[in-house]
Amino acid sequence: MALGIYTNSEAKSSHKIENIVTVARAIDGKKLNKTIFGDGRPDIPYGHAYKFKFFSEQCDDLQDLYYLVKLLLHRPYSCLIRGIAKDDSIIGQRRAFHNDKTKGPATIIEQIQNWFAIDVDGYDNSSGNLIDDARRVLLALGLVDVEAFVIPSANYLIKTGMRLRMFFWNDQRISTLSLKKYFTRFANVVDTALFHPIQPIYIARPNFIAMTDPCKDIIAWLPGRQIHTQILDVVSVNRDGSERKYTKKQAEGFLRYPRPVPKNIDPRILWEYRETERHPALHKVAILMGKLIGQELLDEDNVVEELMDKCAYYWRGNAKNDERTIRDGIKTGKLAMEDSDDVR
Repeated sequence: MALGIYTNSEAKSSHKIENIVTVARAIDGKKLNKTIFGDGRPDIPYGHAYKFKFFSEQCDDLQDLYYLVKLLLHRPYSCLIRGIAKDDSIIGQRRAFHNDKTKGPATIIEQIQNWFAIDVDGYDNSSGNLIDDARRVLLALGLVDVEAFVIPSANYLIKTGMRLRMFFWNDQRISTLSLKKYFTRFANVVDTALFHPIQPIYIARPNFIAMTDPCKDIIAWLPGRQIHTQILDVVSVNRDGSERKYTKKQAEGFLRYPRPVPKNIDPRILWEYRETERHPALHKVAILMGKLIGQELLDEDNVVEELMDKCAYYWRGNAKNDERTIRDGIKTGKLAMEDSDDVR
């Protein structure tokens, strides 16, 4: 597990979209855990934090996610969200999935991912055993023998019913809307409000005042013969015709190692194309760059300069034709983003 996406500068990974888990750390003093009193005083709920620093953590499998969650169990200013920070280098951002004329632009995008969490809030009666309760939830969801891990929610063993947070790895990448659609049939077990790109997934244990933590186990791994859930992605993130959204780090990686087509279709980087393929490949790269410029992830002048430098170094040739091709592609890409925004 590594912080960020482009820690490896090798070109072979330049267009690989990783599973990202966003850690949202409140920086306005608000705690993202509860305070629970044992002397009759009312609980202090989760803080309504407004400003965050986002950290983009790469997780390659459920075990990576397990270690990340375990780390956050005692960090009361942090939670997880399933959306990804558009630019995680900025300190003091709000959790925003849509642009707002008064509050500012969106800060979080959604890319389909394999990992997901569910919130079990008051289902049935708790046995008092974290693993046994989690197994009963798996049975109720038809996920017997599926690998998962579980943490107790703040009120587990305090209020009635099972109150758990469980984590899974799906066999295909899946959107939050697809998860919500799938688990709606299990609304008596799972709180579907968790399935939104900016919804906080609270991890940290509560502060207990005048009482001890009633939970002996605060995280448990549930091995299974089936290591992945098999939920279909039936509600695609971009099914409405909108363009795919990227992060600033991803955009910068695309500019460093530009490809005309996805790597799984053609592994070649721009300058690996033959002279006769030069301008069609360059035009396709420029279209993608135009889309990234339209998403305010790259600066247009910098993109033109970078691509012109690459053309001059690897191909030489006619600089005027290269610039015309680049600028035409960028214009096409920017217009595609404008049309995409109109769709939304």
